[in-house]
Amino acid sequence: MATPDDTALPQPTGRPTAHLRKTVMDMVRSMAVVLALVFVIVLLAWRPTPDAVTVIDPGPAIASAQQQADFTVVVPEGLPADWRPTSARWEASPESGDVPVLHIGFVTPSDQYGQVSQSRAASERYLVEQTSGGVPTGTRDVAGAVWQEWQADDRSSLVLIDSGVTTIVSGTGDWTEIESLARSLSPAP
Repeated sequence: MATPDDTALPQPTGRPTAHLRKTVMDMVRSMAVVLALVFVIVLLAWRPTPDAVTVIDPGPAIASAQQQADFTVVVPEGLPADWRPTSARWEASPESGDVPVLHIGFVTPSDQYGQVSQSRAASERYLVEQTSGGVPTGTRDVAGAVWQEWQADDRSSLVLIDSGVTTIVSGTGDWTEIESLARSLSPAP
């Protein structure tokens, strides 16, 4: 005879539930389907990162400098295509006072920064600004001209002051690139 306590216990029916028949292989197959679906979504949504360097035409800034400067404007000529101009302007800098500066910035062949600046400004503060806090460390002969070397923690510069015109070539690359940029300077066409 059944006691009241025996009836309170669940009695097996003899039919296993569907959840009990799942195996590890079923779980692995389910995960493979989910991962394949995620892979397809990522593949369809993936976009290559465009080149972060925006090449510009420095011509308008050079033309402005030629029209307004009372000196012969020099610009890089004949540089290989892997010297990419990224900025150009003819305007005063914070330390040049009211004196305009021609600035042309480049990404160098080794993906470093390079620049040419030219102005009548020649104050110590202007030189420190344009050389990124550099100090004079010596001289260097480049293409028959004696340039002053200026060195900062992250930038090397060549400074040439001639007839009241200051030309600065500087960059974060090695001296070879900086000298190449200086050698390329010639009067603007």
